[in-house]
Amino acid sequence: MQLDKLTSADIKNMSYNELIGLVKETNRTPGGSKSVSYIMQMCGLRPGKNMLDIGTSTGVTALEMAQLSGCNVVGIDINEDSLNTATKRAEQLGMSNITTFKKDDATNLSLSDKSFDVVFCGNVTSLVDNRQAALTEYKRVLKDSGFLAAIPMYYIKTPSDKLVSDVSAAIKVNIQPHDKQYWQDFFTQDMFEVFVQKDFKFDYISDEKVKQFCSDILQREHLKALSSDAFDTLKTQYLNYMLLFRDNLSHMGFTIFILKKQNPEIDPELFTSQEI
Repeated sequence: MQLDKLTSADIKNMSYNELIGLVKETNRTPGGSKSVSYIMQMCGLRPGKNMLDIGTSTGVTALEMAQLSGCNVVGIDINEDSLNTATKRAEQLGMSNITTFKKDDATNLSLSDKSFDVVFCGNVTSLVDNRQAALTEYKRVLKDSGFLAAIPMYYIKTPSDKLVSDVSAAIKVNIQPHDKQYWQDFFTQDMFEVFVQKDFKFDYISDEKVKQFCSDILQREHLKALSSDAFDTLKTQYLNYMLLFRDNLSHMGFTIFILKKQNPEIDPELFTSQEI
């Protein structure tokens, strides 16, 4: 992406995910480092283990997993600009020996059967048109008794039709206001069972904090290559997106689902239990 050639119109037409690649935002999985640490521990990630990060974006979660656990990570995404940023981050951190970033499609992965101990998909599955195909691929590349770690976001308060419409336009995906049960039913089909789960809700972030965050991001050196018109449009568009997502997330919660792929040679568990 040649920043000096971007016009104001180009930036207006960008989705939020495309803007992430442009500003090099360190896009986080729901729950950030706390979620990463919990998943790493519960899935037993360590040197010699292999993890696939679906929708890696700029590679923040993949690199954090690799740094904390020493496991080998392959991160995939469809946005080449984000992947380039992820690759550069890995080089700067000296993590290129155990992290690889590549362009790939979650619904048709160019990866071998049963090659990963953990597949991490964060909230990405909610943005995939053919979710069933994606789940089939997660299962295919996961080893028997391996773990699928998902962090779907869902509505815990009913959003307005306008809010759902505005968010859909921002991410260029027609979202549906699903609840937690929808995602639990989706992920526990076809050889997956819940190993552990933890529920959370998002905090409401003030206008001042959102504006300060955007201001800090937009001071990055590489953005000085933009024309003044393009930068002004970026400034407005980025802030509007962040305020929109703040409003949307204030209606939402998320669950860390760690699901185990059933080994066909082992009978399913009959006498289940719950934490008290």
